[in-house]
Amino acid sequence: MSLLRIYFSSHWRDNTSLCPWALCDDNGIVLQSGNDVLSALPKSRDCIGIASADRVLSVSTKMPPGSRRRWHAALPFIAEEYTLSDPEDNHVVPGMVQSDGRVMLAITDKAWLKRIVAACQTAKLNLRRLFAESFLPSCSEGSWAMVWDGISGFLSMGATSGIALDNGDTQSAPLALRMSLNAAQPDKIIVSFPQNIPEAQRVFPQWDELSTPLLAGDAWDWQRAPIPDNALNLLWGEFAPRARISEYWPKLRPALLILLALLALEAIGTNLEWAMLAHERNTLTLEMERSFRSAFGETGTLVNAPLQMGRNLAELHHSAGLPDEGDFLPLLDAAAPTLTTLPPDSVRGMHYESGRLDVDLRLAADKNFQELKQRLQNKGLAVQLSEVHVSGSNAEARLSLLPGGAL
Repeated sequence: MSLLRIYFSSHWRDNTSLCPWALCDDNGIVLQSGNDVLSALPKSRDCIGIASADRVLSVSTKMPPGSRRRWHAALPFIAEEYTLSDPEDNHVVPGMVQSDGRVMLAITDKAWLKRIVAACQTAKLNLRRLFAESFLPSCSEGSWAMVWDGISGFLSMGATSGIALDNGDTQSAPLALRMSLNAAQPDKIIVSFPQNIPEAQRVFPQWDELSTPLLAGDAWDWQRAPIPDNALNLLWGEFAPRARISEYWPKLRPALLILLALLALEAIGTNLEWAMLAHERNTLTLEMERSFRSAFGETGTLVNAPLQMGRNLAELHHSAGLPDEGDFLPLLDAAAPTLTTLPPDSVRGMHYESGRLDVDLRLAADKNFQELKQRLQNKGLAVQLSEVHVSGSNAEARLSLLPGGAL
């Protein structure tokens, strides 16, 4: 998957301005590069914007008391002290709270940033991240990184802190660097020259007035520089792009894998349970068939052992002059104590056939049928309830009563 990097210098004004760009693969290898207007850039799924160091100011400040949401609203007014511009002109991105309670702020011109976002949308470039170039060089603990072209450059003091440098030469250090060293003293400063500076013009600075040693580093190339994980994304707040599921996938992936594992275990457990129940059902069916064959012989076709056994038992009862639980009178005797508690004229009719007693009822409400069904089931009857029809202030339905276990 390719990644498009776009460099926005201090000279960029609108979609007619030229932009250095580089199309890189997953390994950071530059596939294409150029210097064109945004509309002429190759399309890529993701774009990263890199703002020149002189377009972003980073400061360390103490936050006012109160909730995080409250001091977020106060950020433009805090930045006013450092930019001398109106608060509404400042776009301020807060960094992490430091050990001393101070917070690093990245400040840039809101109108300039708004033009970048609008121009990228017009050019159909999916710009989702924008970083200050001064935040990109990696700094080991106790060291700073400086990119210097012999006249100007920038100083990086971490992924959330950096300043632009100018007005210097081989013998005189920039004023901004000397002021930074007055505020803090790193163990060393790693000096790198931009990749586009010819080797013959890379004159290492001789700044004897500095007490901090300068060490030579690798050439600086914004096209290939890795993005620190904690670098501040300037597209924050009102400029934040809409979230995509792919951005949350690394965080969601462990939870989803656990959920899938639980679902797999649940599915395996359910299938095992169904297999055990099916085995028990087959075992019971075989036992009932053996019991039926033992009681009534091997002749005849056996289709439904419980039903056929019930019918044969009923025939044996009748042939012996004994009633069967599926006869009309035993069914009515079992249902009568419950039916007699109903209001008068509730029973509209009865019909008996082949061990089944159908009772047509009219009750005051449809819920009364469910209550009546439960009461009859408590008497040991199997009950089937037909569809309830509401007519005016009454409800009508048919209850089919069978011996217990016949359903």
